[in-house]
Order: sequence, then C-alpha cells, then structure tokens
Amino acid sequence: MDISIVIPCYNAMGKMERCLASLREQTILDSRFEVIFVDDCSSDGSYEYLNEQCKKQHNWSVYQLTKNSGSPSKPRNLGVEKAQGEYVFFLDCDDEILPDTLEIHYDSAVERNACIVRGYLLTDNGVAQTAMNELSSWSTSLTKLERIKLIISQQSTTVSSLIKRDLIVSENINWPEDIRVGEDSLFLIKVLSKSSNIEYISHPTFIYNKRKTFTLSSTQEYGSRELNNHIDVWGRLIVAMREIGLEYVTLRLKIGLQTAIRGLIFNNKKEISNLDFERFAKFVNSHKNEILKHNFDNHVSEILNTLITRDFEGFTEMRKPKLLIAGHDLKFIKPMIPELKKSYQVKVDEWTGHDSHDESLSKKLLQWADYIWCEWLLGNAVWYSMHKAPNQKLIIRMHRFELGRDFGEKLDLKNVDSIVCVSLLFFEKLLERFPSIPRSKVKLIHNFVDTTEYLQSKSENKFYNIALIGSVPARKGLYRALEVLQHLTSVSPAYKLKVFGTKHSDIPWLQKHSDEMSYFDECTSFIKENHLNDNIEFLGHRDIKLALAEENIGFVLSLSDDSTGIPGPESFHLAIADGFSAGARSLILKWSGAEYIYNNEDIFNSLEEIKSAILKSPTDENFHARVSSGKSLMECYNSANFLKDFQNAFSEL
Repeated sequence: MDISIVIPCYNAMGKMERCLASLREQTILDSRFEVIFVDDCSSDGSYEYLNEQCKKQHNWSVYQLTKNSGSPSKPRNLGVEKAQGEYVFFLDCDDEILPDTLEIHYDSAVERNACIVRGYLLTDNGVAQTAMNELSSWSTSLTKLERIKLIISQQSTTVSSLIKRDLIVSENINWPEDIRVGEDSLFLIKVLSKSSNIEYISHPTFIYNKRKTFTLSSTQEYGSRELNNHIDVWGRLIVAMREIGLEYVTLRLKIGLQTAIRGLIFNNKKEISNLDFERFAKFVNSHKNEILKHNFDNHVSEILNTLITRDFEGFTEMRKPKLLIAGHDLKFIKPMIPELKKSYQVKVDEWTGHDSHDESLSKKLLQWADYIWCEWLLGNAVWYSMHKAPNQKLIIRMHRFELGRDFGEKLDLKNVDSIVCVSLLFFEKLLERFPSIPRSKVKLIHNFVDTTEYLQSKSENKFYNIALIGSVPARKGLYRALEVLQHLTSVSPAYKLKVFGTKHSDIPWLQKHSDEMSYFDECTSFIKENHLNDNIEFLGHRDIKLALAEENIGFVLSLSDDSTGIPGPESFHLAIADGFSAGARSLILKWSGAEYIYNNEDIFNSLEEIKSAILKSPTDENFHARVSSGKSLMECYNSANFLKDFQNAFSEL
C-alpha cells in the first residue's frame, strides 16, 4: 500500500459529499491507496452513512471512537495506527482532494526520497476558487532550515501533505489530544523538524471548502476553550521552533493573533471571562515589542490595544462585530437596535430619501464597518453594493415597496452577500421581479414582533370597537372597513371604527395622485351617506402598544388589496401582530401569502364572513381561545428569534 488517507469526521452529514466524490475520482489505482475514516461519535448518522459508503469501495474503511474526543486529533492518531500505507495524507471531511494529488505527490516523494511533500491549496467560497500558499521562491538549493522557515511564514499550517508513516511512528509524532485548535501547527512543526528531506511541488493539493453552511462547524466556533488552546499552542511553538533555531513570534505570531482575534470577533459564541482576558493580555504584553512591529487591520489593532492596556471593558465591547445599519425610514429595524447592541457595535447611516444621503458620512461609516445591513432594497442597497470592500459582508432586507421600484436591477450582485425577505411569498416575488438575483443569495427572515409591552384590554366593551391601523394608501382597504362598519351599525349603533395613522388629507404627496384622492373622496361620501360620522374616529399616530387597549379595541382589521401582480399584497402586515399582541382578535381578508404567516382560522374569504365573526364574538366561546392562539403565534416572531436569525445570516457568510 502506497498511501493511507486519514479523515476524521464528526456530525458531517450534508458536508462530506464533495469529499467522498473527490476520493472516488483519484487517478491513482485503488489498489495503491486506502481511505480511513474515523468517526468521533457522531450523533447525526455520519458513522452509519460512512459504513454504507465503505461497503461500496473496497479500499475504504471506517472506525468509531468509543466516546467523543472533542477534536480531530484523537481520530487522526487512531487513523495512523490503522494505516498500512508508506505515506499518510490527512484530509478534512468537508474538503476535496484533487484527482491527481496522490499520484503526483507520491511520484515526487519517491523520486526525491522525501519525508514530507507539500503543495498549495485552493479555497472555494462557492463563487470562485483561489490559489493560496504557493511558494514562488522555493528552490532545491534551500537548506532544511530555510525550507521550514518558508513553509511556516508563507503557508497556512494545514497538514494536508504526504508524510512518511515511518517518520510519524519512529519519532513518536502524535497529534496533541489535549487541544481543539492549533493542533495542526504543532504536528506540522514536529514533522518538519524531524524530517531529513522536505519537499514542495507547485501543484494544488486539495480544495478548502469555505462555502456557506447553515451551522458553524466545531472548528469555526471560537470561545474560551479555543482562546486558551491558542495561547497554549503559541507557547509550545515558541519552544519547539527555538530548538531548531527559528523564532515563531517573528515568523508567524501575527497570523496566529489575527486568527484568534478574528475568531473572537466573528465566531465567538460564549463570553470571555476576565481570567481568560488576563491570560491573553499577559501573553500579548510579554511579546509586545515584536507584535507592535506588525501591521494589523483596524479592528484587530483596536482589540490588541485593549489587551496591551489591560482594558477588559473595552475588550468586551471592541470584540463585537461592527454593524452598520443603513437606509431611509428605519421604523422596522430601529426597535431592534438595543438588542443588537448586546452582540454588535452599532452605527446608523440614516438616509434622507430612497436615493439621497450624505455620501461623505456614508463613506466614513463604511470604512468602520464589518457588517452592513441595508434596510430596504433602495438606493442605499445599490450604493453599498458598489462601495463595500471584499472583506465586508452586506445583507439587504426587502419588504414590499421595493418591488415597485427598479433599484434591484442596479445592484452590483457580486458584492451582495444575501438578500432577506420578510415572507415566503415575497421570497418568490423578489426572484420573479429581479431574475438576475440568484436564489442562493435569498433567504427568509420574518419581521419581528415585540409582544412584551402591549397594554391588554379587559373591558367587555371591546367587542364593539374595531381598529384599522393605517388607512393610506388606498390598497389598505379603508372603504372595505367602512362597509363592515355600516353593516355592524345596522345591527347596533354601539359599533365604532377607530382608524390609526396619518389621515389621507394630511399627506402632501397623496394630493398629487388623482386616483388615490378619488378613492378617499368616495370614502368620505360613504361616511356621510350612511351617517357614520359618529361611529368613526381618525386618531392619528398613537403608541399602538398602549392605544389599542386604551381605546378598548376588540378587533383589528386587515383588509388590504389582494394582488397577484407586482408588487403584490401585504408582505407581513404588522397590524395583525399588533392586534393579537394587545389581546384583540385580528381578522384578515384573505390576501396571498397570509396563510404562510398567520393561523387559518383568522383568515376569511369575504367581508361577509368577517362581519359575521364580529357580530357573534360576544357569545362566541372560542373568541378568547383564538386571541390566545394568535398571540402565541406572535411569539414565534419575537425579537429573540429574529436576533438569532439575524446573527445566523451573517455567521453563515
């Protein structure tokens, strides 16, 4: 057996198909290599799946540890024990080995009698593949020390190399099982220091997969354990490299620090304790003079400064990602900012219009940001898509209004990481309206509803009070609400319609639209002709969380137009959520997509059904149950769930 490929696996279902496919495509004969999978007690069926796959490939085998080890080191050590090949190649289960890697690297190893053969790698982000770790200055005249220095300083320390198994065994080179991160650096330096012949060939070895996934892998999550592992590893590497005459602090600590700090910024899932901070600060200060010789990006530099000055509070704040929220009319996202500030440093670029802003301010804020959230797919989204840097992440949230504009056609899509829609129907409508936007860049995150601060109405009089929250423009259905009111008052004059929001006559831009003005003139005539003046109140803008209960509202109407075209019906209609959250019952005249958001028993096919539901409510035993059911559903759209989806949207990029 020439080569043994060792692949550790843990909960890898859905992530290893590319790896398995690449193993089947090797140009070297199956009889010359084996594949050894070692499962670290997966709980998602990975081990069972690999068992089935190994039955189909005579040179594949799979083993499983008796208990989870928490890192790939123990599985790799077991893989070496089981290996029969002259050389060992370590590969991660979500990466791909190139078809000719084994054949080319083995031939080179035999020809040069190499202990280790390294190439370069390709990174794949789902859009393009990029070559990394190429050593253009490599030559046969380099000494062993010069070769090690070049590899450590100019390549990532991944060990996807061809390594003589006898070297690993005879020199007792084990993967360190006491750490979770940085284990590859320690293993590699041990191999390099014990090798008599180190070779590099200008050939891509494997594809490192940086494609988006729905969950972070264990190696992407970064917290207290990972930070302490890194500090331990750096100390060990300093000692190990000094033994062969090289300084790790000079050659590679900058990369190590940058990796650790960026992990703390972007992948941290847990708090870092004061004790962790003090240990990190002590290490940084012990190498401060050498560290300060390097240039780091602004955010990393800010965190290093808090370590040097031992400012724990500053460190805690600075290690949050920098989030820039940009757009005009931020009413849907502003209530979330206090919660977002717990996880992000937040700044706001508030535009003066759909396509107008202070460009100098936007440029300044853009330089500061790690993440950009454009609220509305308008001019703000276009501008940021054209100006953001490659390392910045841009997410755009589209509601409904934007489908009636052409800004989506002007986006620089290569710079847009994701577009968020607030409902399932508008997910599809976005793709219909702007076919150039790839489906893979679109995701669904519902609007959030904060149900915690709504005043609750207890009065039985609420059965006679109906609300319409927002009556402008005409598509909101004020005329239909008046028809409902007219029918109800014919049964009892106690019924009242209370309209919240700006009245049509107080909106200057509306005066320019004759069709809109004609519609509201009809509404005015209807009120007069049916003697409804005493039964309708236009209350203007109020704090809805308090006003619905203060006005003893029992029902909130959603009577908007249902349109199959563009831009379409309501995308979410927060008025419905307002009603349930305040203890009222929201009644929805069916519009397309409502069934994907709200309970079916609250969606009606006609005004007649809505009228009937209101009239029978005082004696309807199910009224309170339906209000309670609606309110419970609103909890699914709470701010905590939105925050989780918001964070995942960026962490998946």
